[in-house]
Amino acid sequence: MVRGLVRTLVLSVLMSSLAAAAAPAPEGEVPPPLTRPAPDGPVLSFADALAAAKVQAPDLKVARERYVQSQDALSKAYRAFHPILSAGANYTRNSTDASFQVGGQTVTTQELNALSANLTGTWSVFDYRRYPALDNAKDQQEVARLSETQLRRELLLNVAATYLLATQTKKLADAAYALSDSRRNSARQALARFSAGVLQRAALVRAQLDVVQADGQAQKSYFDSESAKSQLATLLNRRDAAFDVAEPAQPPPELQGEFNELLQKALNERPEIASAKLNEQIAARVATDAWAQFLPKLDLRGQANYQNAAGLSGSSTTWALTLALTVPLYDGGFRYVQLKDAESQKRQAKAQTESQVAKIEDELRRGQLDLRAARVQLETATKALQLAQENDALVRAQFEAGTSTQIEVSDAGAALFQSQADLLRQKLEVQVASLRLAKAVGAFDP
Repeated sequence: MVRGLVRTLVLSVLMSSLAAAAAPAPEGEVPPPLTRPAPDGPVLSFADALAAAKVQAPDLKVARERYVQSQDALSKAYRAFHPILSAGANYTRNSTDASFQVGGQTVTTQELNALSANLTGTWSVFDYRRYPALDNAKDQQEVARLSETQLRRELLLNVAATYLLATQTKKLADAAYALSDSRRNSARQALARFSAGVLQRAALVRAQLDVVQADGQAQKSYFDSESAKSQLATLLNRRDAAFDVAEPAQPPPELQGEFNELLQKALNERPEIASAKLNEQIAARVATDAWAQFLPKLDLRGQANYQNAAGLSGSSTTWALTLALTVPLYDGGFRYVQLKDAESQKRQAKAQTESQVAKIEDELRRGQLDLRAARVQLETATKALQLAQENDALVRAQFEAGTSTQIEVSDAGAALFQSQADLLRQKLEVQVASLRLAKAVGAFDP
């Protein structure tokens, strides 16, 4: 048994010797400090980002063109009330001319080179179908304007949220680089203590590991902040992210009020509700258009003609005025089918309005809940950061006094960084939740 213990002791000594020989020398084992890349360009402020999005965002350009097209459609509806004027001319080469004598005068009925021209004007004096078409064009123009407003608010909300994300990831990168510097200082102290023989190699290795991990976290945080800037550049229709971001001077305002009060405001302010009500009116005019097809139409037509062959009248020019009344008697039952379809479209439009009201009510309710939850989490994160700061300071003081280990220092630093990251995330959640609640109420329109 004694022989076995001796063998084990010898093996342990040999393994320790080999490990010591394989381990690198303690000198120079702390990596050099990280150099954070400088900003690629000047600061793009929060207000400037929103202003740029209004001008440069492709989706908003599409919405504006749809509004322009709706204006053109309204102009076409007005043109239906205007008269129509057209002109025409013909030249014909005949094989022979034709004429005869009447009372000593020669009457030409066909010229060898026949020329003719006409000027025709048509005016629909009464066609009731033009009136619902005009009203629909007006409402569709307003729907296009409201759709642009809705899209603009959603886009700007996305831009604002992405900008705030970029500022928070930048702050997180600042904290990560600060942690990297702190870890490096701790590693230098650990190296000095190890060289003085008052610290075990395991504690030095742990300090070096903390530096490597902190450097990796700092670099990752930097790339995350650059990624957020790239997302923002895409929303602004920029082909580069050569700009910096800064936290807005004023945080987004937080709406206060009871649910029913905010809901009523949302139903009055949200463009989706106004569009839904207009679509109900447009659907109702399908029936008006169907009934209008039972009414007669009255058209006025005037025509002036010229022929180089005077003919029996003895005049090369003639004119005529025609007043035509058209009474629709039977169209195969199309109007009755359209009346039936109109009732279905009215029910559909009404159901879509009810659905939109329910969506807004749910969006508002969840917006209030999300904001309350974010505020609670922000308070928790604030308290946690205070405790983490105190814990980090106490552990470092104990480490200086020799009553705590390097592992405890590492854990305290990691807990402090995590608390800083959580606080930044919760601040972002509160800001974004405030913006979403404002958008749900219809108050977000920068």
